[in-house]
Amino acid sequence: MPGRRLDHLKINRTDHRKRFVGSRWWREWCFARTAMVHFRTRLLLMVLIVASGALVFRLFNDPEPLTIWQSAYYSWSLVFGEPPERFPESWAIRPLFFLMPVFGLTIIIEGIVDFSLMLRDRRRYERSWCKTMATSMNDHVVLVGLGRLGYRVFKLLRKLGEAVVVFERDPNNQFLEDVRRDGSPLFIGDARREALLEEANIRSAKSIILATDDDLANLEIALDARHIVPNLPVILRMFDQRMADKIGDAFNIHLAMSQSAISAPSFTMAAVDRSIEYSFAIDDQLVVMQRWRVCKGGPMCGRKVGEVMTEYGIGVVRRKSTEGSRLFPGPETVLGDGDELLVEGEFTSLINLGQHIAGAKQTRR
Repeated sequence: MPGRRLDHLKINRTDHRKRFVGSRWWREWCFARTAMVHFRTRLLLMVLIVASGALVFRLFNDPEPLTIWQSAYYSWSLVFGEPPERFPESWAIRPLFFLMPVFGLTIIIEGIVDFSLMLRDRRRYERSWCKTMATSMNDHVVLVGLGRLGYRVFKLLRKLGEAVVVFERDPNNQFLEDVRRDGSPLFIGDARREALLEEANIRSAKSIILATDDDLANLEIALDARHIVPNLPVILRMFDQRMADKIGDAFNIHLAMSQSAISAPSFTMAAVDRSIEYSFAIDDQLVVMQRWRVCKGGPMCGRKVGEVMTEYGIGVVRRKSTEGSRLFPGPETVLGDGDELLVEGEFTSLINLGQHIAGAKQTRR
């Protein structure tokens, strides 16, 4: 069975509501908000120092009183060590000339250094930054586990234009840098802590995907998420399909699946018949996609797609011809000699139908 690389998928989906969320400007705005929260104590101290100095200048300046704006200007100038006037006669104002430059410049220089380090190494504040981004999201997907399965899910969600918040327990995971370059919020830690789920804004999420390789951890996180948001859709990965079915029924999990149960039909059908492109199970039925070729003189040559689908009870997923390739060709499309079809149907019926058509000079690729 040919490999399917998610990087090659062509998905053109534009959601104007989500265009700004996830953009570079949005991430920078979230970083600015994080910086404001980080420096708010210093800003408050600066305001307090300037306001206190302005009040002293306002009350004790001689020989003429100052306006509010003049007092604020005098106080601000004194912070930077530039006296607004000659050394005052007032004993109430004289201490300001010694103390305000020391305290003011200390706070300013410390803030500049800290802000420079913050810009240089944003990862030091990644947790706060990601929390701000997640809080700004709405109708997003929470993805727990960034293994190979989780990373593929993340890539596909981003191609679909979905906003994603990612949890990963291993700080040395090989896919972390890809998530950071994408700009999606990333939390390094154990999602079994409800506080972390709250930081990911789980209450506003549209669903949660649990893709770690620990079944018990996946189940625990699913129950925690349901405790916070009772109706939240949960997609749960489990290695034991029987256990997955029981958990799905007992805990009303939206979807519980075993990766081996999903992969088994594809592996099996690829070994049985190389013309089978893909296979999957729906309830108790095995559905396959098979490649067929239309030959001159065959029962499908010269007929419309809609007629073929109605008569044989199959779906035509793709048609390749000299005109090019098209997914889901219209019902009025006429099939010609040499057309390659990808048809979909129930396994037994499709195989029997293929053998019947092959007997009528219809060959498969």
